[in-house]
Amino acid sequence: MKKKHLYALTVLLIILAAGALFFGMSRQRGSVLVRASHAAGSSDIICYLQSDPAWAEDFLGSSSYTMKSSGCLTTCLAAALQYEGITPETITGAADSIDPGALNMFLSKEHVYDNEGNIQWKPLENALNVTAVRQGADGITGKTLEKLLAKRIFPIVRVRVNGSGSFHYVLIVNSDGKEFRCMDPMNPSDSLVPLSDFGNRIYAVRYVYLE
Repeated sequence: MKKKHLYALTVLLIILAAGALFFGMSRQRGSVLVRASHAAGSSDIICYLQSDPAWAEDFLGSSSYTMKSSGCLTTCLAAALQYEGITPETITGAADSIDPGALNMFLSKEHVYDNEGNIQWKPLENALNVTAVRQGADGITGKTLEKLLAKRIFPIVRVRVNGSGSFHYVLIVNSDGKEFRCMDPMNPSDSLVPLSDFGNRIYAVRYVYLE
């Protein structure tokens, strides 16, 4: 009887392990693993929280989604614009703030969001007077990201929280040759986090630049 129980337990453990492996692999579908190899990017630290009380409850356009719940991309974009020196003056002619709250208000006013709070990239280009690039993970390597950083273009990458959770966006700020470091809009400390916190896997890339 004990042997039967042991056999059944072994089979169950194998099934659970196989299920966990399959789940992990399915969550990684469509991603690429990237590694840093050269130093590039900025040593400055600009950190914003999407849940900052100053804008946490602001809606994304006319949607029911807020900065706190769904504003990671907008938060990353605000930091990227600052890193790249794209100021409100170059956008609107006014020397206003370009923090995530102000940027969200501007994008909402310019009807950049759709009804679900997603950024529409052609309206974004028109509103910010920039070129916006969107691409999936295929063909993206660590060198691709480092070349962008060397040009002072800061890529926003789609990741999974803790490497296997929900989709999320973070801004890659620099590489020290061993590790990419990112601004994470959900990280409460005023410090960058390593991309390895997200398994070094990215699912898409977004970036903007001035022509």
